[in-house]
Amino acid sequence: MTIMVVDVGGTNIRFAMSETISAPLSDIQSFECSNFMTIEKAVEAYIDSVEGVQDVNFDAVSIAVAAPIFGDHINVTNNHWQFIKSKLINKIPAKSLLVVNDFVAQALAQADQVASKNQLIIHGHKRAESPLLVIGPGTGLGVAALVPVKADYFIVEGEGGHARFTPYDGVERELEAYLQKKQPYVSIENVVSGPGLETIYHFLCDQAGVKAEISSAAEIGAQALEGVELPRQAALLLLNALASVIVDNIFIMGCWQGAVITGGVVPKLSGLIDKSEFKERLRSPNYLQEVFDEIPVWLSTNPISGLLGAQSALSNPFLRSRLVLK
Repeated sequence: MTIMVVDVGGTNIRFAMSETISAPLSDIQSFECSNFMTIEKAVEAYIDSVEGVQDVNFDAVSIAVAAPIFGDHINVTNNHWQFIKSKLINKIPAKSLLVVNDFVAQALAQADQVASKNQLIIHGHKRAESPLLVIGPGTGLGVAALVPVKADYFIVEGEGGHARFTPYDGVERELEAYLQKKQPYVSIENVVSGPGLETIYHFLCDQAGVKAEISSAAEIGAQALEGVELPRQAALLLLNALASVIVDNIFIMGCWQGAVITGGVVPKLSGLIDKSEFKERLRSPNYLQEVFDEIPVWLSTNPISGLLGAQSALSNPFLRSRLVLK
């Protein structure tokens, strides 16, 4: 048996292979999505780059993709790719194809938190019988809940990043008003994401009456860690807003087990968590205060968690019906 697993985000596509659905991953590679017109071309490039697999007909290909999975047609969020599952399987060398939301994969990767090697950033009491919130700012914002059931894990998947942004204080209300001048609907991921960090920085520069000297989230994050004032304020605002979003999702989905933060943004800004209001906001709900006082939060820094989750999806009984066979 030969398996290929794929993790498609708004910016990057990652690949790996394994001999079985539980064997260690190998031949891990990452490409920029913008370098390929279609996902098929990216798959071809990966296969061509791995020695000895050009003629392999994979037993299964599992793709975790940043998109709502409602039917045969997949339109990747924050990316120019679209594909049809029933046609894609005939364009790649695979006997079966599974396509799941990227945060279904991120959630499944947290089924074994010891193996995940997560960093505990807020101590608390883990209620193992309750759902676990998995949330992550990257190119967008993904949200899912990992629900323990007798047979395995069920994943509550949604599009939480597209829910309406709710300001917490005066500065966030001013940020919302700033965004509403450009767009009628302000979503959470307009603020809590890599592009959101860029927006916050430009908003703060506008408020201060100064020209924005940098533009990319990576540059803003780097300068924030160096203590440059406006980038630092932008990063702190994002972290504070993320804490409020975590609280809302814990309430909505009953994730009393705690929360795991994934994605590419927060690991790079983690040195600022203790300088932000993140922990205070997480402990500040007026209702169920005693429960929130015990909610733990972990930070996932594993760059291949999406690939591990895509691999795990192949053995999850609740996802078996989504397999497309050639």
